[in-house]
Amino acid sequence: MVVGTVVSTWLVGFIPLGWLPVKGMWLVIASRLLNVAISLILIRIFCPSILSKFRLRMSWKKALIAVGVVVLCVGPSVFVIPFHEGLTYQLFAGFFFALWIGIDEEIFSRGLMYGAFEEYGVWIAATVSSVHFGLLHLGNIFWGGQSIAYTSGQIVDAASFGFLCCGLMILTGSIWPSIIMHGLSDTPMQFVSQSVYTSQVTGGTDWLPIIIVAIANVVIGAVLILLSRVETGAEFKKLMLRFGLIEAEVVQPSTY
Repeated sequence: MVVGTVVSTWLVGFIPLGWLPVKGMWLVIASRLLNVAISLILIRIFCPSILSKFRLRMSWKKALIAVGVVVLCVGPSVFVIPFHEGLTYQLFAGFFFALWIGIDEEIFSRGLMYGAFEEYGVWIAATVSSVHFGLLHLGNIFWGGQSIAYTSGQIVDAASFGFLCCGLMILTGSIWPSIIMHGLSDTPMQFVSQSVYTSQVTGGTDWLPIIIVAIANVVIGAVLILLSRVETGAEFKKLMLRFGLIEAEVVQPSTY
């Protein structure tokens, strides 16, 4: 955790990218791509088993669940994007840029950080990597110009969102659904004006909606993790029995 955090969030900043023949959005994407490459190298060294999560194949049932979760959790925020203005290129560029944020942060947090703790069990790995993901946003106070109040809410929101992403990855066996969801969740902020954005991040935090969303994210993430262990009808029945949702069948003694 320490090695990955120091390398990916601090040492990378010392690598000069100004010589690249790109600027603006593409320079940021190049920086994200560098982060991804470093994360993959660290994954290969410390937790190569997590590379199995980079596959795209999954059952159609799990794919449908993934689509439902993505629509439910990030759909409302995506719908506020001004589609009616016909900004086709801007919409594509905004999502493309946000997708690279998702690729970078998911491979680091759900790949490297989760993989580093997976041997201790999925619950510990999901919890530790998610809390770590939330705390990474603490740096926004120093480098992002954000207020302490706003960043505190952002940490809670990010940590719960990270747990949701873990649940989605564990259920589907693939990191890509969480990458897509992460990219979609960051897309709306690409259409916020600089003045509005500055006003938001330097202001306070409305804790009620943050707490409600955080609880929902954690609950949905936990359900997805539980569902990942239900592969057969017998296992589903055991799960129902465990939570007292059904009663155990009483076997009558044989009369023969």
